[in-house]
Amino acid sequence: MPNQSEENVRRQSIFDMGIRRGLLLALGALISCNVTAQVQQGAELLGQMASSVRALDYQGSLVYQHAGRIDTLRVFHAGGTREQERLISLNGPRNEVIRNGNNVTCIQADDSAIVYTSTSGRGLLPLVPEAATSRLDEHYTIRLAGSDRVAGYAADIVEVSPRDGFRYGYRLWLEKETRLLLRSVVMDQGKRQIEQFMFVSLDIGKTPAATDLIPRQRELLTTTAAPADEVNLRGPPTWSAHSPPAGFTLRSARRSAASEAGAQHLVYSDGLASVSVYVESMESTPDLPVTLANRGTLNIYSFSRDSWRFTVLGDVPAATVTAIAESLKANAASRPPP
Repeated sequence: MPNQSEENVRRQSIFDMGIRRGLLLALGALISCNVTAQVQQGAELLGQMASSVRALDYQGSLVYQHAGRIDTLRVFHAGGTREQERLISLNGPRNEVIRNGNNVTCIQADDSAIVYTSTSGRGLLPLVPEAATSRLDEHYTIRLAGSDRVAGYAADIVEVSPRDGFRYGYRLWLEKETRLLLRSVVMDQGKRQIEQFMFVSLDIGKTPAATDLIPRQRELLTTTAAPADEVNLRGPPTWSAHSPPAGFTLRSARRSAASEAGAQHLVYSDGLASVSVYVESMESTPDLPVTLANRGTLNIYSFSRDSWRFTVLGDVPAATVTAIAESLKANAASRPPP
């Protein structure tokens, strides 16, 4: 039978264990709350970033590292209900892109120009994630990763890491006051850098002059119109990906206004990354080989089936475009014509 001293020691030990257990539970709850708060704050910052990129006036110069090269670019952006922006290359051939609302003009160094209508709503800055949903934490880990300075501005760093191999991660530098994106690094699941852009000089809030938003030497341009505008499908799409990677859902289904029945443009997205599927008929029916091409963050998977050509592309890993391409099937309710 234990003496009184031993009993006191036993009771003290039980008491200490209870305190430690309570402290561990409290610490675990505190960590959980902190992680949840960081996820919510990170998601809010991404939403603010997406808004500021479109709404603010700004102009500046940036470097863009991609596909084994580094480009220096000049951007002018006027926000508002109808965005206007112009992106000019400062090294290599003098190319530029002008966007006025949904109307986009691409000008090459030889003064040839292609004009088309964009329905994506995406701006001209590279490597800007969509941030189109508040449920990003289902497929990404979002955390605040400190602070830094970019182009003279104080910035908060948001790290967005993929939970699987079907999407890229981002490290984003957001200006502390306006939440404008100052720098973006795209990483694979192993956090290896694939592409990045960074402003080296920037004036936030400075409205571009009217002459900064129009093409150079407009009277010399040889302009070619791109294919007819796209329109929403009236019924269900003829084709769809029946088993895309988790989180990628159909966001839009469109076709060229002048396209034949069965041709369509589908967009799948997880709220941050998006994949386009183009289906077009072929005049002949050769057996085209399956091809998988890569250019930096962009992966392109193409193949043919019967009399149709399929092209699946997006700023996502090769595994993602492959999975979507291999699950494309004609819907029973709207079979394509033979």
